[in-house]
Amino acid sequence: MKKRDGSIPLNLIVNNLQIPIEKDGVDAYLNAVSQQMEIGVENISVVKILSKSLELKNIDQIFYKISLVVAIADSLSTKKNFPVYTEPIKIEKKRATIQERPIIVGFGPAGMFAALEFLEYGIKPLIFERGKKIEERSLDVQRFIKERVLNPESNIQFGEGGAGSYSDGKLFSRRVNNTSFINRVLQTFIKFGAPAEIGYISKPHLGTDVLCKIVRNIRTYILERGGEILYGSKMTDLLVSKGKAIGIIINGEREYLASAIYIALGHSARDTLAMMHAKGVAMEQRPISVGVRIEHPVETINLMRYGDKYTNFPGLGAAAYSLNYTNRRIRRGVYTFCMCPGGEVVNASSEQGLLVLNGMSYARRSSPYSNAALVVSCHAEDYQSASPLAGLEFQKDIERKAFMAGGGSWQVPAQNLLHFLGTSSSAGLQQTSYKMGAVAADMRDIFPGFVVSELMAAFNKWKEEVPIFVSRQAILLGAETRTSSPVRIQRNEKYESVNTENLYPIGEGSGYTGGITSSAADAIKAVEMHLSPG
Repeated sequence: MKKRDGSIPLNLIVNNLQIPIEKDGVDAYLNAVSQQMEIGVENISVVKILSKSLELKNIDQIFYKISLVVAIADSLSTKKNFPVYTEPIKIEKKRATIQERPIIVGFGPAGMFAALEFLEYGIKPLIFERGKKIEERSLDVQRFIKERVLNPESNIQFGEGGAGSYSDGKLFSRRVNNTSFINRVLQTFIKFGAPAEIGYISKPHLGTDVLCKIVRNIRTYILERGGEILYGSKMTDLLVSKGKAIGIIINGEREYLASAIYIALGHSARDTLAMMHAKGVAMEQRPISVGVRIEHPVETINLMRYGDKYTNFPGLGAAAYSLNYTNRRIRRGVYTFCMCPGGEVVNASSEQGLLVLNGMSYARRSSPYSNAALVVSCHAEDYQSASPLAGLEFQKDIERKAFMAGGGSWQVPAQNLLHFLGTSSSAGLQQTSYKMGAVAADMRDIFPGFVVSELMAAFNKWKEEVPIFVSRQAILLGAETRTSSPVRIQRNEKYESVNTENLYPIGEGSGYTGGITSSAADAIKAVEMHLSPG
């Protein structure tokens, strides 16, 4: 970079700094930048952190990999070229007018972000949520844990905030084409109470305690700006005339008309999906993955990921991991999903007699256990039916068997991993994080044969690569079935149903996304496409 006159600070991007975790802090950042730029530390200041990730390739020395924006005086020069950083310009939304208030069905991530986007255009949406407010919903969840009394309309799946409110609160997306929208989602969460670090750390998470506060803040914001939210309001019918959705029926009695209806159901609203299918809305099967929750003590996973030197290093916290195995001959994969370091296994059931699990953690991730979904990819032919809803029945069959294997009282069927592998005759279970009780069971009684055989193959591979993972410390708990929606509501490039005009399926229930951030981004894009088609 050539030397310039003047003293106006110049903001430059410095990438790929490697900072030993023992030295993490601004002073170490400045020293590393000073060495790269060959400029004195006194002439550099850190403006913002762009990204920060933990590098675990060498457990003898763990690093943070960091990218920064730094400011130097414009009169200074560097011997290397560094990109100039400019703040992105926020584009003001144009005001838009539509005939009626848009309807949004569901108030999870997709529903919330659709509502927020409409408000940006000066449009006040009408929102229907079949469950309760987050505060009341939390009481129902706790009652289910303590008394084993399930409320089918208010549980970990249904209610304000969606299923993601009771999860680890992961805020990263596997979709590479979502970057700008994901950044908007993260900045929105920060606006409503998330810590600023989620804007730059590589795999941000919030935890259910922080998520619940953010949901309340978003609700207040929407209501203060004229949006309306009706709770305990399930869409029981869709009004269609001449190929156009014209309105909905709530709770079998109240009619609401609109020229734009956004369907943000989530992946567990099976009754609503069945109703829409009966009304002729175009749907298709979608392959999913099913399997178990695998749980280890935090110390076991920390040792596996950090090694002896850093197992108890202050600030690192509970370690995360990701494993995968692919059987290319039959095109099946086995992989970990929704990993919850320092979390707990929770009962995410929403229907009587059907047991499904999920993982959850709080912001501090301080539980003595870590768990992950460990799932096997399924093919559409595994559903053994051509119906678009066949995947729902496939899920239900596994969930019904899991419920019965747990004794029919919401206890979870569990099995020591070595017993599952046949290398130990003991069926004994260590204490698990599941608060509703675990009973010894055999996963072979719950899952189709191909799921069991692929899990076995994956464990046999991993016991050579990560033997501490495939050990008596591991407990399998069943069943994990709702990793994504087994139904896709067919839509066009304008996010509109291919055969029902004015109907916009978004979020996880649409079958196009998975997770909090991708669902929120999907909603933003759908509203933008509707209101700014040019």
